[in-house]
Amino acid sequence: MPRRLEDERRNELLDGVMRIIAARGFSQVPISEMSRELKCSAATLYKIAASKDSLVLLAIARWGERTFANLEVRAAKGQTASERARAYFRAGAESLHPMSLAFYVDIARFESTRLVWRTTVVDRYIDRFVELVQGAEDAGEIRPVNTRFLGEVLRQIGFVTRDERVLSASGLTSEQAVLEVDALLWDGMRLA
Repeated sequence: MPRRLEDERRNELLDGVMRIIAARGFSQVPISEMSRELKCSAATLYKIAASKDSLVLLAIARWGERTFANLEVRAAKGQTASERARAYFRAGAESLHPMSLAFYVDIARFESTRLVWRTTVVDRYIDRFVELVQGAEDAGEIRPVNTRFLGEVLRQIGFVTRDERVLSASGLTSEQAVLEVDALLWDGMRLA
């Protein structure tokens, strides 16, 4: 049985895999190319995961954990409940900056990555944001919002903000599209 990598090295390599796949997608990037760029052997990457698919899934899951920790730190800097919710949303949009269209195309193409992306990133992000919005509503800082509906709308918007045709027609990146949604949301929830 292969020896496990030390946690620090494992995490460093998973972060490197995520940088590679965020920039270029993963369907056309072989393990040999990843290992060359990460200055390790393919065998080293196979110590982390038994297959390329598993390696990609682990990299996405690690990225999600790191990203959500950052989002919580950013949200905590808000002075009010609505500032915390908006900081969380905007930090989430910024976290998408390195994601290429090729990455999103590959996420959509493969059931395993689509499921992991949805459950460990999208659903978690939306559920937490909706919770923060509810806190802002409870504090009387925004108008009443049907948070269940908001969550479902945001899930649909997630598809649109990654749609190549929509982005191309609007001249926006995915990150810019999410920031446009941010402006629409907060204008709509503002107290009259």
